[in-house]
Amino acid sequence: MNVRRYRARDMRDAMRQVREQQGADAVILSSRRVDGMLEVVAALEPAPAADSGGSASKFVHTLPVDPELAAMRRELSDLRTLLMQQGALSERDQWAVRHPLAAEFVERLQKCGFSDKLARSLAGSIHEDSTAETAWSRLRTRLSASIATAAPTVLEQGGMLALVGSTGVGKTTTLNRLALRQIRRMGRDSVILATLDRQRIGAYKQLQAFGQMAGIPVMLLESERDLVALSNREGDGKLVLIDTEGQAARDAAERNLFAKVRHQIPLETWLVIPATHQAMVLRQVLQSFQGSEPSALVLTKVDEAEQLGETLSVLLEQRLGLVFYSDGQRIDEDFHKTDTTCLTRLALQEPARPAGILFEDHVAPAEPVPLNRAPFASPPRKPRETMVLESVLPFRKTVHAASH
Repeated sequence: MNVRRYRARDMRDAMRQVREQQGADAVILSSRRVDGMLEVVAALEPAPAADSGGSASKFVHTLPVDPELAAMRRELSDLRTLLMQQGALSERDQWAVRHPLAAEFVERLQKCGFSDKLARSLAGSIHEDSTAETAWSRLRTRLSASIATAAPTVLEQGGMLALVGSTGVGKTTTLNRLALRQIRRMGRDSVILATLDRQRIGAYKQLQAFGQMAGIPVMLLESERDLVALSNREGDGKLVLIDTEGQAARDAAERNLFAKVRHQIPLETWLVIPATHQAMVLRQVLQSFQGSEPSALVLTKVDEAEQLGETLSVLLEQRLGLVFYSDGQRIDEDFHKTDTTCLTRLALQEPARPAGILFEDHVAPAEPVPLNRAPFASPPRKPRETMVLESVLPFRKTVHAASH
C-alpha cells in the first residue's frame, strides 16, 4: 500500500494534492491540524503485479480457481479497505471531504468565536459550486439577518424605563447615554433620571454630576414603591430612566425586580449585557434575569471583546432583541442604534465599514449640540426593512415592539 503524508492550508488544497500525486482512487486515512496547517494521510492500494512468465506463475495458473471463492475474496478486500477508511475518518472528516468549501468556512467561523453548532449550520447551506467570495457574502448576510433587533416605543412615547444587569456591565453609563440622546431629540424637559442603587458608592453622585451638567433632575429612590408615586406625578409623556444596583446572576434569579409594582405602573426593563462575558456566563445571566421581564437587550463593551462571535452565538439562541450597543468610552460617539451588518462584520473580524459603503445607522455624526444650548428635536426615522430568511438555522430574526 502506497501511503503518503500531505500538508495543506485546508481540505480543498489537501484533496487537490492527493489527486495530483496518487490519483482519484486514493483513500484518506486521517487528517489533523499541526502548527496551523492541515496534515492529511492518504493511501493507494497497488495494482496487481503482471505475470513474469516464471515456472512458479505457470504452476499457479494450472490450479483450478473457484469463481465464487474469487468473488468472495474481492468483496472481503473491498470491505477491508472500506473499514479502514471509515475507521480512520471521523464523521466530521468525512463531511469535510464531501464539502471542502463549507469545512473551510466552519473553521473560519470557529476562529472568530462562533459555536460549532452555529458555524456548521451557517456553512451547511452554502453551494459548493459557488465562488468563495460569493458564498462568504451570502453567509454574512444570513448571519446579519438572523440577529434579533428590538424597536421599543418608550423612547418616543415616554414612560418608565429601567436598566437591569450584573455589576460593572455599564448600566449607569448607558443610562447617561440614553438621557443625552433623549435631550437632543426631545429637549431637557422630556427626561428624568432616577436611581434605586443605594449599594454602590458613588452611583448616585455619578448620575447627579451628569444631571447637573445636562440640566435635568436626578432622584434617589428609597424603594420600588417610590416608582408608583413618581409615575403618578410625572406621567405626562416624560421619559423616566431608572438605574438599578448590579446583581449577581444567582441573586437576580431569586429576586424578581419590580414584581410588586409592575402591575401598578407602565414599566419597561432592558437588560444590559457585556460582550466580554464568556458564552456560559452570558447564558446564565440571560436566564437569571428573566424574572425582571426584560423586553430588549443593550450590548456594551463591544470594543473589548476578544471574540464577538461567541457573544453573537449566544444571542442567536434566544429571542430578546438588541436595541443599542456601545463600543468605546465616549458617551455620545460610541453609542449606537443596533446595526446588525456592522456587528456581523466586527464578529467576522472584517472592517465594519468597507470602502465605499456607508451603513444607514452609521452615518457621519452631526455636529454635537452643547448641553448649555437648547437642543433640537429631530423627527423619528423610519425603521429599516430587514430580510427574513428561511434556512437551516434553528432560529430566525424577530422584531419586538414594546407597547404601553
